[in-house]
Amino acid sequence: MARHHSYIEKVDQHIGQKIYSLRLAKGLSRQELSDQIGVTHQQLQKYEKGINRISVGRLALIAKALGKTIEYFYSGVDNEAKEQVSTQHQRMSIEVSRNIMKIQNPDHQNAVNTLIRSLIESEEIA
Repeated sequence: MARHHSYIEKVDQHIGQKIYSLRLAKGLSRQELSDQIGVTHQQLQKYEKGINRISVGRLALIAKALGKTIEYFYSGVDNEAKEQVSTQHQRMSIEVSRNIMKIQNPDHQNAVNTLIRSLIESEEIA
């Protein structure tokens, strides 16, 4: 029976988080990336959550698909907390952008953008 080691699990989660962040930053769906690397989207989800360990060969495919080196995924293992906050902001930004693009009326899109700008300005004043 395999023994769990907290540091190894932390590394798996760190690598998964980096994959997730890059995938979002590049605007790729889980299905698009999983097709590129030859796994199911469910398997990719397990990689991103750090549930399943990624082989070096598979990580090489992921790195190539996302335009990074394998070393990139191991850098900053001990600085994970900052990246999680950044990823949450990236995800929200992408979601807001996608939602605005779904609005058919350009005047309504501009109104949403104006609302966002006014909220930013009101926070800067406060």
